[in-house]
Amino acid sequence: MAFLQGLKNLLKPAPQKLKRERELIKPFKGRYDDMGIFTFDGDGFSITLKDGTHAIQWHNVEKLTAYKIDLMTYDEICLNIVTNDGSFTISEDTPGWYQFVDKTKLVFPGIDKDWDATIVYPSFATNLTILYEKPVNA
Repeated sequence: MAFLQGLKNLLKPAPQKLKRERELIKPFKGRYDDMGIFTFDGDGFSITLKDGTHAIQWHNVEKLTAYKIDLMTYDEICLNIVTNDGSFTISEDTPGWYQFVDKTKLVFPGIDKDWDATIVYPSFATNLTILYEKPVNA
């Protein structure tokens, strides 16, 4: 009996690993509501990246491009944001992804409201899609 208990203990993950895994796997509602690395106001948003927090006004967004990356067993949806100061990319694994996507659909009415659902098909294809491009004379 002691042998079996010892074997079970060897196969059990370390408590700190279990805690980390539980933190990473939030229920969808918690992930959806999470603002993550974003804060929003009426004129734009702030994003906290490795090099600091950047404030971006919505009217400075020049282009939004969505695409998928094939990760062999699953796809990851990405969104490239081009502003007048540069660009950055977020993915569906970015904390605050769902809130950011929802905000862009409100701010840029021309964006297809279902783009995030339709881009998933077909699987393992890039499906590069320009969601928004600022008019030349704007």
